[in-house]
Amino acid sequence: MKYALSSRLLHWIMAIIIFSTLALGIYMKEFLGDDSTNRYQIYDLHKSMGMVVLILLIVRIANRFIKTPPALPSSISPLEQKLAKFGHLILYVLMLTTPISGYLMSSFAGYPVKLFSLELPNLVGTNFTLAKICAEIHEISAYALLGIVLIHILAVIKHRFFDRPENDVLKRII
Repeated sequence: MKYALSSRLLHWIMAIIIFSTLALGIYMKEFLGDDSTNRYQIYDLHKSMGMVVLILLIVRIANRFIKTPPALPSSISPLEQKLAKFGHLILYVLMLTTPISGYLMSSFAGYPVKLFSLELPNLVGTNFTLAKICAEIHEISAYALLGIVLIHILAVIKHRFFDRPENDVLKRII
């Protein structure tokens, strides 16, 4: 049984945006110099993409309540089923934590957060100590999200190529 079309579309759209946002964040941290002429445009794009992830996550959570996901194949071991549920929970937590901590980091540091050309409200006052804490949370959650996504992909590959054909979970989401 496949996921609902809305669930599949949200999954793949978010996957593309999350990978792009993570790649852009790594580029910003590792390669973008403080003197880059397009520094602020790249940061604004990263922030906008993060806000899109947050908006789509809210839609995705609502969609998950409306469109119940199909059960995992019964041929998958109970331990693997529990690990899959736990992994999905962690994915959702990190998809929430990463953009919220980024929003708060920028806001506490006194920088605006934009959703493309729309400047979002700053809900907190300037506090550089809290900005630094949010920056740590943002970085740790982003790398954790990348790690969990890679584990997610490896699990799909395992079920697709190394398990029995009935354990192929990829066909449910494509």
